[in-house]
Amino acid sequence: MNSVDPTPASGHTSEPTPSPSGETPASLPSEEANSIRSNLDDVASRAAAAAEASGRRAAEVAIMLATKTQPPEKIRVALEHGFTLIGENKVQELVGKADALADIPHQAHLIGPLQKNKVNHTLRHADCIQSVDSLELARKISNRLDVLDQTCDIFVQVNTSREESKFGVAPENAEELVAAVREFPRLRLRGLMTIGLPGQTPEEIRPSYSDLRELSVRLIDAGVLPAEATELSMGMSNDFELAIEEGATMVRVGSSVFGARPTQ
Repeated sequence: MNSVDPTPASGHTSEPTPSPSGETPASLPSEEANSIRSNLDDVASRAAAAAEASGRRAAEVAIMLATKTQPPEKIRVALEHGFTLIGENKVQELVGKADALADIPHQAHLIGPLQKNKVNHTLRHADCIQSVDSLELARKISNRLDVLDQTCDIFVQVNTSREESKFGVAPENAEELVAAVREFPRLRLRGLMTIGLPGQTPEEIRPSYSDLRELSVRLIDAGVLPAEATELSMGMSNDFELAIEEGATMVRVGSSVFGARPTQ
């Protein structure tokens, strides 16, 4: 598991961290690197405005870089620009990019589904697992942490859109799962995560996020979620401002920073 300083609540540091050479890797054209920096600044500005409009401080919303299929040289530009929170969808990418990014402080979260046979690899490189959606998976993670004598941050993933193609525990079963997860002392429960409905209008999308917020409040009020487990990881490039309006404390942005996702 990575051992790094906690990421600021805003998701980026006040000053960029230079690379060992002090320059952008030669393999990434300066125009492309400048575009990433400009996009990051734009996202941060928009996120801050959305947070303030909802009565919160900008620092209360973390910006996570969704780095699926993105090469390390692009990710480095963002890390060096001060955005030090990344999320990978696949364990093999999390592992595969670790060495290339090891020299620059950052936090790496797994935000995609986790197969139980890949828990060992994940725990070597992930600071947090956001996709815990079953008791079996939570138990497997906990058992491995017992062997390692470590702890790990987690989110419980809830399928608020109720799409069959999506992972996550059903909202009506979330209380039972959260209560069970709390029985594993090596799992530090930070809050809830969801992937919103890919609707065309705010009216279609909003319920996916408002339902998670309302579930979080209900579980905290009932004492099922720890009082400090208030984080809500939700919202992506096309709807993160809407998610912030509904209480997101962490948004995941990829295409709005890096451009269209490369094909694998």
